[in-house]
Amino acid sequence: MLVVSAGSCLFMIKMRKKYEQCALTDMEKEIRALPLKFSYQELVEATRSFSQDRRLGQGGSCHVYKGLVNGLDRQVAVKRIFTESKHSEKVFINEVKIISRAIHRNLVQFIGWCQEEGKFLLVYEYMPNGSLDNHLFGTRKVLPWDVRYRIALGLASALNYLHEDLEQCVLHRDIKAANILLDIDFNTKLGDFGVSKLVDPRFRTQTTDVVGTYGYLAPEYLNERKATRESDMFSFGIVVLEITCGRRTYQDGEFHVPLYKWVWQLYLVGNMLEAVDQKLDSSFDRKEMECLMMVGLWCVHPDPRRRPKAGQVIRFLRLEVPVPELSPAAYEAPTLYQPSALRIDSSSSSSSSQETVHVKQDETSLPKPHSSTLSFGMEEDKLGNQ
Repeated sequence: MLVVSAGSCLFMIKMRKKYEQCALTDMEKEIRALPLKFSYQELVEATRSFSQDRRLGQGGSCHVYKGLVNGLDRQVAVKRIFTESKHSEKVFINEVKIISRAIHRNLVQFIGWCQEEGKFLLVYEYMPNGSLDNHLFGTRKVLPWDVRYRIALGLASALNYLHEDLEQCVLHRDIKAANILLDIDFNTKLGDFGVSKLVDPRFRTQTTDVVGTYGYLAPEYLNERKATRESDMFSFGIVVLEITCGRRTYQDGEFHVPLYKWVWQLYLVGNMLEAVDQKLDSSFDRKEMECLMMVGLWCVHPDPRRRPKAGQVIRFLRLEVPVPELSPAAYEAPTLYQPSALRIDSSSSSSSSQETVHVKQDETSLPKPHSSTLSFGMEEDKLGNQ
């Protein structure tokens, strides 16, 4: 009798698994291991029907809303991917496949997802202090030096994890101040993995369409169309210089030289600290400032082979080893890429806002950027009491 009962139970379990497998859509088979699946109605209620006063930001492929999920009793950020794009499903699957396997203290925590009636939504932890971009260039409060330095170290830690610690290397491909989010304690949380890429370990480099944000793209990536750890580190270097200087990589008005070239020129004449953000009012650690600015210059080195890895950057920023001096001829050094028709004319662009761009192989220029900000935190103080 006991044997019959056990056999019946085993049969029922197998039938249940078979039914559940048949009931899964192709997409759900891809992402069934994700943390939580939300219904669309749950997220409608959480965001008050995606009301305008709940919107936190907008990216090239989505809107992000603040929400309160009753079942979780916590505030969340709901990323609603535009369904008008023919690539919306691909973007959705790509992001969830990557972020669901990446768990690190300096990455935005992924909570769950929703795919229902052609709609694609992702749910992340809510970042009450918004984005680094808004603190450096927007209306949020000025960040003191110790916080800025810790943010840079946290970003390096996140990249070291993505590049070195996962089974498959993850290239973020859109590192910029707007994608660096800050929790309640101003800890670094790297977000937006919509254009990230898993690297096949069997191949050294792979040719892809160019994606990323104007002003942050490594020159060899634009020319060779091969995303690498080094191209991510170039973007990191730009962010680091923005943190130290309080200027965008491209600035409105009189500041037409790309930020890294301006800092390099000051370095050559021995006056690099002239570039320090005036809003800091000289309240910074000189040794840390020089270290971070030198790290930034090394990371945007024109020869990708000379750029430090994220792990090396961490050691520099912890002051465990000194940052080497740069040769005066460093920025005239030969590079690994050949010039092509595809390039950014830095002397003619004066726009201070940015957009994520997708460059197809037959295109020869990048569009000028327009205002586009994506954040999983508050972008307006009026949301603070909601």
